[in-house]
Amino acid sequence: MTRKYRRPHATGLLVCVFATMGYQTGAWAASVPAIVSGRDLSVSRLGLVLAVMAAGSIVGSLTLRRLTLRFAPRRVLAAAAVLSGLGYLALPWLATPLLFTAGAAVTGAGLGLFDAAANAEGSEQENRTGRRLLPRFHTAFSFAAALGVLGTYLVGGHADFGPALSVAGAGCVAGALAALCLPGHLRHAPSGSGAAEIHPEWEDTSHRRIAVPVTVMAFTVVCGGFMLDSTLEGFSALFIQQLPFQGAGQSALGLIMLHLAATAGRAVSGPVLRRVGDWKTLLAGEFLALAGLLVLITDGSSWSVAVGMLMIGVGMSPAVPIAYSLLGRSRPRARERAIARLTASGYVTFTVAPVLVGLIGRDSLLDAFHLLPILLAVMASTVVWLGIRQRAAAGGPKDVQTPGPEQPSTNLPN
Repeated sequence: MTRKYRRPHATGLLVCVFATMGYQTGAWAASVPAIVSGRDLSVSRLGLVLAVMAAGSIVGSLTLRRLTLRFAPRRVLAAAAVLSGLGYLALPWLATPLLFTAGAAVTGAGLGLFDAAANAEGSEQENRTGRRLLPRFHTAFSFAAALGVLGTYLVGGHADFGPALSVAGAGCVAGALAALCLPGHLRHAPSGSGAAEIHPEWEDTSHRRIAVPVTVMAFTVVCGGFMLDSTLEGFSALFIQQLPFQGAGQSALGLIMLHLAATAGRAVSGPVLRRVGDWKTLLAGEFLALAGLLVLITDGSSWSVAVGMLMIGVGMSPAVPIAYSLLGRSRPRARERAIARLTASGYVTFTVAPVLVGLIGRDSLLDAFHLLPILLAVMASTVVWLGIRQRAAAGGPKDVQTPGPEQPSTNLPN
């Protein structure tokens, strides 16, 4: 008897998984000033802690492929959520800087595996249904991150990070329960999910001539996005408090604006993608984020913090989901391996960025934030390159591929 395919059930559960991952991200970012004061960390030492945490994430994300070959993907996802949750629950009890750094490394390993496994499951769900779902999942992530910042501020997380991280850890454990309820992978297309369900926003990535541009773009956007996220989530609260007449309330407001803007941007990305396509959406978003950064660093007033964070959040919101979606759709037979490598590469920049920001921003974090527009310019150049190559490939002969025994007979890109 054929097992019934439960698409709405799986999609709703993945929304919950991404939401728990987003909540802990917001809770951690809002707790950074309290961690600095509670553990007596300098900006350079904070950069080291964040780098060690990101290094653990690299190790965790690279284990995804090996673990999914031995265990069911949903069990790997659940185990990663539990490991990260236990790490957050343990961090408030690690009193010395050395123990706290070691705990951050273990927590990072769980978070890296959690991140890679969730995006792999999201990409798998896209290919099962023929629908663009990763931007929706990341919308839940961003909205929950804003709630994490707000919840942390309300429980006094700017002064004592223990309760905030405990709530985040409990949320990760709840995400593990949702992951365990996911249906198993179906390697063949379910009945009724054929070409009719393919939406027009899918862009053909089957041309061999654009395989390299797609890969380069995905790795550049994800690595650059992770570096920007690392800087904003790890240091923006301190950066805002270093501005004249700004404090914990303005820091919380800035982070909430960032995540709410990302929520709104990802929520409307579907219609935009259907109208203009992947690379044009990416390019427009990066230019908007660039303008937001310029507003943020050229004026230290409260309105510039709010407006700048708003523009950055909206502009960068579709970037990482589109990159994961393109790479996952182009490699249906090796999705876990490709996404694991992409996530690990992102966490490499997540490791390097805090160290660089800590060194460059020892006197003032504004010195480090002045370099972020250059990062966005590099990201935008690879997106332009992809657009040029994609148009050139569209004018030439297409690669026609016959579905094999392990590939469903659909119009999904291979």
